[in-house]
This record gives sequence, structure tokens and C-alpha cells, in this order.
Amino acid sequence: MGPAFASVERHGLGTESIGSVHHAAVQSWPMSKPGSQTANFVPVNALDKRRPSKVALIRGLVRQAPFVAKNFRLYFQNAWRRHLLHTNVVAPYAVTLYVTHKCNLACSYCTQKEPDVFSNELSTGETIRLLRRIRRETDSIVITGGEPTLRADIEELVEAARFYCRFRSVLLITNGTLLDRKPGILGAVTGLVVSLDALAADPSNALSKPAALPKVLENLALAKKALGSPARITISTVIEEWNIAEVEKLLDWCAIQGFVFAAQSAQMEKMPNLKLVQNPKYQALVDKIIERRRSGVQPINGTPRTIETLLRFRQFQCYPTMFPRVYPNGDVFYPCEPLRKVAGNLLRDGSLRNIFARGRKIYGDIPPCQGICYLFGNVLSHYYVNDFWGLAEDFMR
Repeated sequence: MGPAFASVERHGLGTESIGSVHHAAVQSWPMSKPGSQTANFVPVNALDKRRPSKVALIRGLVRQAPFVAKNFRLYFQNAWRRHLLHTNVVAPYAVTLYVTHKCNLACSYCTQKEPDVFSNELSTGETIRLLRRIRRETDSIVITGGEPTLRADIEELVEAARFYCRFRSVLLITNGTLLDRKPGILGAVTGLVVSLDALAADPSNALSKPAALPKVLENLALAKKALGSPARITISTVIEEWNIAEVEKLLDWCAIQGFVFAAQSAQMEKMPNLKLVQNPKYQALVDKIIERRRSGVQPINGTPRTIETLLRFRQFQCYPTMFPRVYPNGDVFYPCEPLRKVAGNLLRDGSLRNIFARGRKIYGDIPPCQGICYLFGNVLSHYYVNDFWGLAEDFMR
């Protein structure tokens, strides 16, 4: 889906536990029509600048115990791998599973509808077997595509991931057009990431997806009610030159609805559109997003530093094995999907660890890629590996 994870991707694994403390504090706003209000208020918690008490911090840590334990374990594992084994192949934090390449829309930036490396879908049983293999090495999964709701068995797969395989975090990335036909999804996911690039359905602009928009907004209202909290829904938008004003409207609308807002720029052949940094309207939008995240007036995916790096194309070092991508047939890329190198298959080779070891032997260690692939998961991996404590402090603010 889109430039995939379009992390995370497009869309942000920060919507998972790493941002849950911040997101849970945000008040819920009633559903309203796009453009009917502006975000000219702030939640009460944003006005209270007192530091939380020790008791409140301890209670928060207890509630987030599995998440805290996971992050400390990965921190020490990665330190051991980098400084003793001298490798940039780090342990997986979450896996992105592409369950299909099919999609019912045609986004201009999408890499999945006609991928460079194609794979066939597995049967339901084999896909659940694949989920079990993934669960051995991580408790967090992102299910994406293509459009995952086009799979006839997607409800069964999501339910298997949550209740049979017992993933702690199950995120589904979707364009939102078919959610009402797959209600079982909403009873199983821990979070939903909905791709939306505009609030105005402009018949003269196909990029605004005028035919799909009313249905997406209708299904968002359905999902908001079914999930019980708007903070479990992330609105993921891709910024291009044509929709800068629309993204600003989306930012305000997400504040009103209580949805988490996530944004990244479109990637064309792995490269960002550098014209955006010369656009004063784009720079003003980025300033607004960062300031809202810093002040805490609404839930926004990432931290001020990760957003700055992501949207202003700052330098970072990617550690792609932190968020490995698995294709519909179980193929795993090494070190990343954009380099189009498949190092193994989970059903055949048994584990990501085996596949990464094989990939490193064949292709070498992870190359020092810089200035490309500005996806949230890639940027997050840089700060997670190189400044773990600073990142943790930023998320807790």
C-alpha cells in the first residue's frame, strides 16, 4: 500500500505501543463533517504542564510492562549485535506482512499494485502458518497490501493474528473503502491505519479519489464507533505538491475527530520530491505539524525530531531489518524491499534470523543508504538504534 509502511509504515508503527502513552491521553471529539469546524481548542491535558508524579509514572510503566520489557530487550540485543558482532542487522521490532498486491484504487505513488518483485497469495491455512512463524520473533504485526480487504479471508486472517497467534499489536493498513463489508476486522485489530490524502472530492482531480472519498468517511465513522476510541485510528496522508492545502485541512480535521495524524511525502523511485523543501506552503505545514506534536494539542505520529527528519529530508541511517517486509508468499527481502533482493522464504527457511544470516552472507551487511526512502519506519529505526534514550524521552513528553 502506497510507498509501504507504508510504515509503518506509510504509516507509522508509532501508532502502536511506542506512542500509546501519548495517544491515550488525548480526549475524544465527536464525529463531524469535514470542514464544519476548525481545531481552535486544546484538550485539558495539554494545558497541564506539570510533570507527572512518581506514582503516575509507575502506574504507566505497569500498564505498559510488555512494551517496556520488549524495548529494553531489543535495546540490549541491538547493542550486542552492533558493538560485539559489528553488524547493522538488528532485531525485528515489527513485521509488515503484505497479504495481497491487489488494490481497488490507483494512487500515483503506490509501489504495490505492480511491484518489481511479484508473489502469489498463499491459502488461508498457509498464511496463518506464516503468521505463526512471524510471531516467534515479534509480537507486533502490520497487515497491508495492496488493499488487504480485497482478500476474501482477511477477517479470518486478522482474527487468527490477534486471538490464535496472540500478537500484542495488530495494525491493518487500508484505504477504508471496504471496511463495512469486513466488520470482523474491527473486532480483532488493535489499531487501524486509513490512507486519506484529501477531504475534498474534486471531480476534476483524480488524485483526490472523488468516487471513493464519501465511502471512506462513512466507514471511518463506523470504525470509530466499533473501536471505541478515535486514538486507535490513524489517518495516514501522503503529501504531494497538489494536496498541501488539503493535508492542512486533514490535520485540523483529525484534531476534531481525535484521530492520530500521520504524514510523509510521496516517494518516487525511492527518492523524495526535493521541490517540496523550496515550497513555503509546505514548510509552513511542516512547522504546524511539528508544533502541534511538540505542544501535545493533538495526537500526531512520531516525535518532533522524527517528523523533522522525515518531512524535511534530513540525513539518517536506515536499519531495515527492524521492520522487515514479508510478501504474500512468505518471501523476505534483505536488507529491504526497495533493493529487490529476496534472501529467503519464512515457510521454507523457518525464521527471519536464518534469512537475515543468509542474506548477509550473500549480499553483505546493510549498506549505508542515505538521502532516500523517507518512510516513517526507516527514520524511526535510525533514532531507535542510535539514540534510544532520546527517542524514549521524546515519546514520553
